[in-house]
Amino acid sequence: MITESFDPLSREIITPEQAVPPEALALAKEWKLETFIVFFSRKLLLALTESGAIEPLHPELSIGSAAGKNPIYRVKDSRIGVALSGIGAPAAAGVLEELRVQFGTRRFLVFGSCGALTPIPEGRLILPTAAVRDEGTSFHYAPAAEEIALPNAERLAPILDALEIPYVRGKTWTTDAFYRETEENLRRRVEQGCVCVEMECSALQALCDFRGLEFYSFLYSADSLHGSWDRRILGDLEADSRLRYFALAKEIALRLEGVS
Repeated sequence: MITESFDPLSREIITPEQAVPPEALALAKEWKLETFIVFFSRKLLLALTESGAIEPLHPELSIGSAAGKNPIYRVKDSRIGVALSGIGAPAAAGVLEELRVQFGTRRFLVFGSCGALTPIPEGRLILPTAAVRDEGTSFHYAPAAEEIALPNAERLAPILDALEIPYVRGKTWTTDAFYRETEENLRRRVEQGCVCVEMECSALQALCDFRGLEFYSFLYSADSLHGSWDRRILGDLEADSRLRYFALAKEIALRLEGVS
């Protein structure tokens, strides 16, 4: 059974240390990146590069898979790395694993869109406090359980309060099956206290707990599953709004590092 897959004792057969090319490990030593901001929107990445807000590192430094490699960036004049991840728990977990090995980074701030399960306005920030584990990756990083806590929500909340940014707190439903979010499962998740649904949070928290890393996450409400499905801004968010969410992520990263 998948829920019995956690094996903390025997040796991993393939490790990120083996997967990352030695030349990339050598090049990455030149950069002291204390925090990585990771997101899932290529439109946002293009807007950031066009605006000059981020700069690529060495061409040999990239992250990705056979589906394609993405360069690794840095926020200008900072120790904050920037990386684009594939969507879904396995892809995002692979990105964090390889970034931690390449750069020795211990702090990851991951943000992206989510589906609202309750009446939450489009674009509203959501601070997930726990995640229901309806995906497979987390069961290889943590013992089986229905949920996993996202404890660093308690560190993010005062930052959002200080910035006077409205947000909704609640559990998130992390699922692998975008097209199998059924009415009955939605009802059960709302009863459990979930306010939104996405595809990475529970796995990334489990990974970071297992590896001794810091995981921070905020989401923004895109489509709505409350009542019937409404696409709203899913996949169609204007560039200015995407850049505002990134600006928030940057400000959070700086405050976590004690810069501001």
